[in-house]
Amino acid sequence: MKKIKLQNVKGSFDFMPKEQNIRNNIISVLKSNFEKYGYLPIETPIICYYDLLKYKYNEKAEILNEIYKITDQADRKLGLRYDLTVPFCKVIGMQKELKLPFRRYEIGKVYRNGPVKLGRNREFYQCDVDVVGIDGRLIEVEQIEMAIKIFNELNIDIIVNWNNRKLMSGLIIEAGINDELISDVIAILDRKDKISKSDMIKELNELNIDNEIINKLFDLFEIDFNLLKEKYVNTNNNYLKEGIDEISEVFKYLKELNIDNKCYFNPYLARGLSIYTGIVFEFYDSKKRLNCALGGGGRYDKIITEFIDDGNTYPAIGLSFGLEPIYTILKKDKKYNSNLIDIYLIPMNTEVESLKLAIKLRQMGYKVIVEMNSRKVKRCFEYADKEKIPYVIVLGENEINSKSFNIKDMKTSKEIEISFNDLNKIDDLIKG
Repeated sequence: MKKIKLQNVKGSFDFMPKEQNIRNNIISVLKSNFEKYGYLPIETPIICYYDLLKYKYNEKAEILNEIYKITDQADRKLGLRYDLTVPFCKVIGMQKELKLPFRRYEIGKVYRNGPVKLGRNREFYQCDVDVVGIDGRLIEVEQIEMAIKIFNELNIDIIVNWNNRKLMSGLIIEAGINDELISDVIAILDRKDKISKSDMIKELNELNIDNEIINKLFDLFEIDFNLLKEKYVNTNNNYLKEGIDEISEVFKYLKELNIDNKCYFNPYLARGLSIYTGIVFEFYDSKKRLNCALGGGGRYDKIITEFIDDGNTYPAIGLSFGLEPIYTILKKDKKYNSNLIDIYLIPMNTEVESLKLAIKLRQMGYKVIVEMNSRKVKRCFEYADKEKIPYVIVLGENEINSKSFNIKDMKTSKEIEISFNDLNKIDDLIKG
């Protein structure tokens, strides 16, 4: 038999206990906060029909090239989900009895056959919250506020970049560019921080936009928002009018919630995807430990509306937290490198009594393992030291007879005597 080379697919990883513990802690913080804000858990399939996955994009969309395409035994075209938004849209369309507004969160793996770089893998988790059935700026700002709160709890100071695609569309029209080119122009402007201005101009020229209009376009995008607001106070450009009004409202709420100092208006931000219809936002590490966004989202009012197509409108907004980039930052944070095991219990011909004690300690909330390989005490202490288990108990017949035992702090070598009748005294040692 040919020997198999043991390796992971590029962009996928095994996470060992210490690493996975950090990831679990991140997910725990996310879940806790999602539920505090009223989001309800759902789970959707990883395998989807390919037609569903490509539904919201045209054939030239880059994301379609990143779909892992598969077929089943009946030769049906399937694919692995690349995000959690499309499955969410499917759920809304299928659950006819669902009462709106509906807030949901889902944490699950997605797959993209794209380039691998720091903070971006091919198999990764998305942690999404979405709301369908609520229009207006309150829910938008609440999601930004929730994200700031979550990152604070994760000990990551963030900045929020935000914008409104209606404003972008309005300014593009104001520059004299035809409506049918709006999406293409937005896609170019959104890459302002990734390509040079000369490359942007070249790409705009390829859309048959002349330099005079291009210069006007850039001039409009560089105008301070307050001046822009004054300049177009009586505009008949509906995109521009709605965009200015919505941005003004967001500015107001951000200030009233005292989070405006974390939020930076960026007129070029579009988040790449053409699904967005209004406000968009992205979250970045203020210390710039990673250049990529740690999460982001925005309003997408048309997808579910067009998907269901029953004559009703389904306004929606959502955001996604990137577990991989967050983990990349926090794996060096001592706060999230917590002990995997609290207490190591070593029996000395007291196996049953040790199990009984372990049960009581676990009921108190401690993570406890019992030595079951009859290793010598010296080897057990070497193991505890190697695995960085902070506390060790050796339980022999003398301890059972005296109804007390010693618990050893491996860091200080200090030992404290504990009575079986007063196990709560362990809290004084471990919890301080």
